[in-house]
Amino acid sequence: MNLTVGVIGLGNIGNGVAKNISKKGYKVLGFDIDPNRMDECIAISVNSIEKIASQSHFLLVAVATLEAYEEVMKIISINASDKLIVGDLCTFSEKTKKQSCLMLAENGIVLIDCPVSGARPQSQAGKLSMTVSGKKPAFDKVETILNSFCRSVIYVGEFGVSIKIKYILNLMIAIHNLTCAEAFVMAEKVGVDLELFVKVVKNSSAHLEIFDTRADKWITGNYDKDITAALGITLKDKLVIQEFAAEHNIPTPLYKVAGKYYDEAAMRGWNEKDAAVILKLLEEKTGITRD
Repeated sequence: MNLTVGVIGLGNIGNGVAKNISKKGYKVLGFDIDPNRMDECIAISVNSIEKIASQSHFLLVAVATLEAYEEVMKIISINASDKLIVGDLCTFSEKTKKQSCLMLAENGIVLIDCPVSGARPQSQAGKLSMTVSGKKPAFDKVETILNSFCRSVIYVGEFGVSIKIKYILNLMIAIHNLTCAEAFVMAEKVGVDLELFVKVVKNSSAHLEIFDTRADKWITGNYDKDITAALGITLKDKLVIQEFAAEHNIPTPLYKVAGKYYDEAAMRGWNEKDAAVILKLLEEKTGITRD
């Protein structure tokens, strides 16, 4: 049977997800509260969550806020098509996700947890990385679809395992982002040509993937265009990760230090800017001004 795939949330992640699934020949339905996001994702526009839930065989959820997530899951639970499989791409608390899993299961809906690692560039290129947890038969049924927008899809076991791994990955990414920005501002301060510096880093043992994602923005100083991941998303995830670490009594010394810089950037009103804007904060502390 040819599966109809729905995507709710067509932002930095969902947009590329819908586009790459569509390129593989699947019928893709899309919904977003911002209709302008439909323009480039090659999906058929659906004007309500109720309709997309009732018309899809596999439904992917990629929303940014907890409020939107909880509303979407409630609507899906009431309006889903028969034997719907839902893929949860979001990063929220383990407790919230398990509550959604139970609520959907009561209505015969299978929720698999499949948070992704990557930002807008990886989403557009179909090169996200994903871990999946939940019922294995459901995963087996949709694995080919997941691979259509990911470079790596790894099944990790029972529901809940994948989000734990995602917390750890996001902790590393936040630290790496600040690490790379710190190195970049040092090069900038001592007069190293920035394009030359980028070339050297990408060919050195110090290379980190987040450097590739953010380097162009650090060179231009433009954090408002083609946002890879907003600072606000990093801060939302930070609260979840801190709660998770505290619950399990896990020390996170580097993450705590990094978090202070992200909080300070947020206090400047930069939540809607790309998370690469952390460099701007370091530049100001270093006395560097852009022309």
